Amino acid sequence: MEDLRVIGVEDGALLVSSDAGERFRIAVDEALAQQLRRAVPDSGNSPRLAPREIQAHIRSGMSAQDVASITGASLEYIQRFEGPILAEREFVIESALAVPVHTAMDTELGDAPETFGSAILARLHGLGATGERWASWKEEGQGWVVKLSFTSNQIDHDARWRFDPRKSALAPLNNEAESLSRQGDLTGTLIPRLRAVDGHDRVADSSRFDSGAFVDQELSELSSAPPAGAALRANPEHDSSLKDTAPHLAAVPPDGVDSRIEEGPESHQTADLLEALRRRRGERESARYDDETNAMADHPSTGTIHLVDVPLDDFDEDESGDSAGQTRTIRNLTQKPAKRGRAAMPSWDEIVFGARSDDDPA
Repeated sequence: MEDLRVIGVEDGALLVSSDAGERFRIAVDEALAQQLRRAVPDSGNSPRLAPREIQAHIRSGMSAQDVASITGASLEYIQRFEGPILAEREFVIESALAVPVHTAMDTELGDAPETFGSAILARLHGLGATGERWASWKEEGQGWVVKLSFTSNQIDHDARWRFDPRKSALAPLNNEAESLSRQGDLTGTLIPRLRAVDGHDRVADSSRFDSGAFVDQELSELSSAPPAGAALRANPEHDSSLKDTAPHLAAVPPDGVDSRIEEGPESHQTADLLEALRRRRGERESARYDDETNAMADHPSTGTIHLVDVPLDDFDEDESGDSAGQTRTIRNLTQKPAKRGRAAMPSWDEIVFGARSDDDPA
């Protein structure tokens, strides 16, 4: 065999010559390039990994490409040591599938136990699964893991078991493995279904704030509350006078907003009574009835208070005490009881005259 040496490159081919001076031309193709890569020794720049370290990476589930990418070593160098480890991983899968398992059917019929692989295959056939793929790797300090990947109803599944080759024991590691290892029907176990919920079936959440509840409560209170002037109508002594004021009571809105008392045909008798009350307390006001009416119009809150006509034909100074008592009785009847949590209604004298009542100290 003669040794040839490269003397040049010409049109994608190598020019070589022998010791005798003969020249040869060798075409460079893929086969030649692959053989040249294998023949070239590793350069000093690539890291040198121990075969044991490479095999440890392969045994943990990595491929040769993964090891080359994380270590920086050449792929050809990694592939030299991956063969035995790939065979070991395949042997672990075969050992796991050959583990005998007992099912309820075998126990009742007294048949020989079936293997783990045949039992899982029957489960997958019942689910209509496709694309079954087995894999195995060894976790440091945990042992071997066997994984089954498959597709059922267009959903990918990944079931994993812990496997001890020395004890031939398998233990599920996730829900998919537990479902496949459980005896019984697997329909709907691996693939949860969502159920549409009707909006009418929802349970009302009592913890949520409902602003409409307060509006409904206020409206019910207003509708159930007695109308203004109910206390006066209960007194038989004023039935005749309330006949004239009945139209005014019907015109009062429920909330008492923007309500005013209109002049009645006999309102001059009430003005005389108010004038006598002013003289009784020693006041020397000379306001006219028109001014009093304007003062009443400036206070909308008096819209729910109605006047009661009292005849004053026989009124004199001696009977002023009785009239004052009667006035206080009328004032008590016209005042509405104050609601809880609200300010008390001002008296009739405070609204009309802006003065204190007889009960207040001078």
